[in-house]
Amino acid sequence: MKFKSIIIALLWSSPILMLAQTPIQLDDVVQTAIENNFNIKIAKNNVAAAASNVSIGAAGFLPTVDFAGGYTYSNNNTTTTFSGTIPDQIEPSAVAHNFNANLNLRYTIFDGLKPVYTLQKAKVDVQLSNTQYQQQIETTIYNTIQAYYNLALLQEDYNIATEKFSLTKIQLKRVETQRKYGQGSEVERLNLLTSYNSDSTQLLRLKLNMRQAVRQLNKVLGTEEVADDAIVEVNTDLDLSLNYETVKEAALKNNLTVLSAQQNIEKANLDYKIVKTELYPKLKTTLSYGYNGSRNDVGIVKENDAIGPSINLGLTYNIYGAGAVKRAKIQSRLDIKNKELNLESVQYDIEQSIKDAYSNHENNIALIPLEESNVVISKQSFDRITKVYNLGQASLLDYQQAELNYIQAQKQVITAKYNAKLSEWELRRLAGTIAR
Repeated sequence: MKFKSIIIALLWSSPILMLAQTPIQLDDVVQTAIENNFNIKIAKNNVAAAASNVSIGAAGFLPTVDFAGGYTYSNNNTTTTFSGTIPDQIEPSAVAHNFNANLNLRYTIFDGLKPVYTLQKAKVDVQLSNTQYQQQIETTIYNTIQAYYNLALLQEDYNIATEKFSLTKIQLKRVETQRKYGQGSEVERLNLLTSYNSDSTQLLRLKLNMRQAVRQLNKVLGTEEVADDAIVEVNTDLDLSLNYETVKEAALKNNLTVLSAQQNIEKANLDYKIVKTELYPKLKTTLSYGYNGSRNDVGIVKENDAIGPSINLGLTYNIYGAGAVKRAKIQSRLDIKNKELNLESVQYDIEQSIKDAYSNHENNIALIPLEESNVVISKQSFDRITKVYNLGQASLLDYQQAELNYIQAQKQVITAKYNAKLSEWELRRLAGTIAR
């Protein structure tokens, strides 16, 4: 029996389920995920980046101011020929200095309302980024729920496997006691020992699976919040008010994928308006205040200085640009059409997903009472077989079959309840209400 002692030590050396421990609630886990998930943080930064472009300066409403200055030095052999009787001037090393400094204010007076549309597009970009941020929150919440339920289901499996392990241990101890007094069957003892080892192996596997499930949950959370020995607790009470029509109506109104597709259409329309601004003339002005000076060894004017303001008003109009604007308009209109088709596709896909999810949810709900009935029946059968088996009036095979039926029934009813609750969460996700 030394081998059995080793197995027991392995099973209980680092217990996963500690009954005295306070269970981790789903709401707390979801809140942790929202606060720490890396993808949510990235999406939030994208919103801030998009918001930084919502300004009249970024849109082109404000003028730009720049400063430019320069200095030129030259040293040349210079010959200057004058008209009339003025003699030629020869300077073997003529030095010239030129200076300039300008402060310029440039402003676009009119360019087809491009700044107006650019600012509107920047605002839509913020809305789109915020929608994507909310989508990431919804995705993270759903992934957290799935990981949480997966861990909970494994813990339920572990509890059931522990019960089976205890039952096998009791029967093995009973047979070994009988063998000490010359009763019982060695074949029966060996079969029970095989079951004992198999149950032990299953418990070890489930412990490993639970640790992996904890790591997966922590990965979604973006933190090591959940310990290996944590207990999770699932509420399997169902919201029976959910129906297909209300879910569909809510989805078309609240689903963020639909909203994102609508915002992309709005953005594409603004892109088209921006392209059309290239058809209009552009009126620009430059106000300057500058200084220009020169110093020359050669020439009549030895020194020259000029300082003061100047204004330039320019009008440009693209008469022919090799069809660039026309091509851009065609591509922009096609982009709008594609965005509209994408919205129709998204709405259709969501409607089909709701149909599938609702059918799955109805089926999961219908399975629960059937599986609960199986638990009652299999428990009655197992209790009866156990009594007659202990009296030696039933075979080990009959006992193990009844035990297996009871264990499987327990697993199936728990799985049915969890699946029904998960399918309910899926409907909420599709309806756009999972984060509410």
